Amino acid sequence: MSEYKVKGKLGQIQRRAAEKSFFKFTFMRARQKTDLLISYLMKKYISYSTKDKVEKNKIVFMHYNNVYECNTKYICDEIIKQGLNYDIVFVTTKKIMDSFPLPFPPEVRVVRRNSLEHFYEMATARVWVDNAVNFPWNYVPKKGNQIYINTWHGSMGLKKIDPDAVSDKHWRKCAETAGRITNFMISNSSFETMVYRTTYWKSKRVRVLEYGHPRNDILFCSDEEKKAIKAKVCDFFDIEEDCNLILYAPTFRDARNLDCYDIDYNRILEAARKRFGGNWKIVNRYHFKVANKLANVKAVRNNPDILQGNLYPDIQELMAACDMGITDYSSWICDFVLTGRPGFIYANDLKSYDKERGFYYPLDSTPFPIAENNDQMEANILAFDDKKYDADVKQFLADRGSKEDGKAAERVVGLIKKYMTESK
Repeated sequence: MSEYKVKGKLGQIQRRAAEKSFFKFTFMRARQKTDLLISYLMKKYISYSTKDKVEKNKIVFMHYNNVYECNTKYICDEIIKQGLNYDIVFVTTKKIMDSFPLPFPPEVRVVRRNSLEHFYEMATARVWVDNAVNFPWNYVPKKGNQIYINTWHGSMGLKKIDPDAVSDKHWRKCAETAGRITNFMISNSSFETMVYRTTYWKSKRVRVLEYGHPRNDILFCSDEEKKAIKAKVCDFFDIEEDCNLILYAPTFRDARNLDCYDIDYNRILEAARKRFGGNWKIVNRYHFKVANKLANVKAVRNNPDILQGNLYPDIQELMAACDMGITDYSSWICDFVLTGRPGFIYANDLKSYDKERGFYYPLDSTPFPIAENNDQMEANILAFDDKKYDADVKQFLADRGSKEDGKAAERVVGLIKKYMTESK
């Protein structure tokens, strides 16, 4: 790099910037390798030193984004609701641990991910509960008397998770490890069971239990409970409770492409007002992998009718509170369909995404009207047919073999109780 010839002040500035970036990259790679070695040695030590130790009252939870959400949250909440005297541990990040107030119930202990405490809790817990491939990602060898329950975070579609469809090699390797060590997979449908059995959880040693997903129990709550959730959401965003809400939550792209997020919020709002009446606002919630990059889009930040959905801690509560849902390929729409409320697909890269990632079934076999541009999106809202949608929803749930009934958390906790011993 020192032989690189530059001319003028601008050239010198560019050279210094290039050298700085190069040395920073080299340092970070060296540090990463060192951290991985230290982590590996720590896990080996913990595994060896605790080889005969499993605490039968301890349960460890992990979420792919280290937060108190999804199935892990609702299983944990059910354990607390039933008054079970377990040692409950949740793995999270230092940043979240340093936040105030701590976003976890007081009955839960938290440990920092990739710490010595994290590895120790994993090595000594009787039950692991996961919603992705978190335990294999930070793998401490699982003992024969430990139980690994994976609830997954998908649903009845849409995008594939097959090895050929996922570009992240490390993720695929972790999923393959998960397939070898999992005891129970929690499914919400015959469709999802098929996905498990044809991807990473083919082994007969893995039992697939069609219990429904605990996170979706909230979508079956009473009208009074729904009203309370709506009030909670509106209070959080400081808006009137009679406001109608649209949840817009697209997924990410493996190539981190941002051109797909070109939905016209104002046309959506105007179409909703014309078709359904009343006042409307959009809860805008990006996938966490692109949320920071899109956080400062002026068209979003400066519009009072667009709410920052990424600030809200639980997408399931947003689903329970919102009157309409829009996504591209995210599977949350297959949870939202349980409410019977209008759902739509907006995807301007439908053909390329299908080629890149692929779908388990044609999107036009879902109840959701599909738009590939903003003209089509506006037209789909204005022409929304309630009766056709209701019939299509019932057919969709029947075709996918949905087992959801609002009692999934009770079933999963019932399974956990078979293997746990309460503290005295």
